[in-house]
Amino acid sequence: MQFTASIIKGSGRGNRIGTPTMNLNLEQVPKELEPGIYACRCQLKPESWELKAVLHYGPRPVFKDTSSCEVHFLDIAPTATLDSLTVEIIQKLREVQDFSSVEELQKQIQRDIAEARAILKTC
Repeated sequence: MQFTASIIKGSGRGNRIGTPTMNLNLEQVPKELEPGIYACRCQLKPESWELKAVLHYGPRPVFKDTSSCEVHFLDIAPTATLDSLTVEIIQKLREVQDFSSVEELQKQIQRDIAEARAILKTC
């Protein structure tokens, strides 16, 4: 599955917990994409960079917050102002889960990143 979505301003929580993300406009995420954590590749517009990433789509139970679609890039944190990005879903890593603490979530995010790296190395 592949889709393009506008980049929107997030709350900055990803930066605060050590995993910066770009937030995507939920209205532009395909309805058939199930909530979960995914390994993906992203093409950033207008720069046309292709980057490996992990995508979160769905609720954020640890923070008791509404749904989001957020991408964390594995090897670089783009600093340019970007309008949109195209996401190619490669593989679902897991379902969205609740964790007992932000620290437990951070540990799982690191495991997700390691798993995504291994998957994307072969693609």
